[in-house]
Amino acid sequence: MPDFDFLKDDRLVDALVAEVADMLQALIAEQRPGRIDLLGLPLSVTCLAALEQRLGHGEVAATLKVSGETLVRETRFAGVWWTSHYDEAGRLAAMLIEVTAVPEILLSSRADMEQAHAVLVAGTRFSLARKRA
Repeated sequence: MPDFDFLKDDRLVDALVAEVADMLQALIAEQRPGRIDLLGLPLSVTCLAALEQRLGHGEVAATLKVSGETLVRETRFAGVWWTSHYDEAGRLAAMLIEVTAVPEILLSSRADMEQAHAVLVAGTRFSLARKRA
């Protein structure tokens, strides 16, 4: 009996791409971001590879190293991001399609910015005091 699983994968990829398109429209029209948890769906390795190929690779990529590694990369579609989180042992913990201007994980938190400001101000005061001496 022939194996027609590839047809099922193609339909799933088509459905996911259509969902991404709907989320991108919501982001454009209503500034409402969206997210698809790929590990929460019954997707085959072949289906994931086909989805990744269909979305392609864009110009922006970032690697974060906090409690494991997180890879964030823009697809060839502006506002559509592929994010993979790995735990400290290197196991894939989450894989997401995020539809947003910038994934939240890349945004600086207010607390981090306040701490950075304090360090910059303290360093500037130290530099100015040394120059006067």
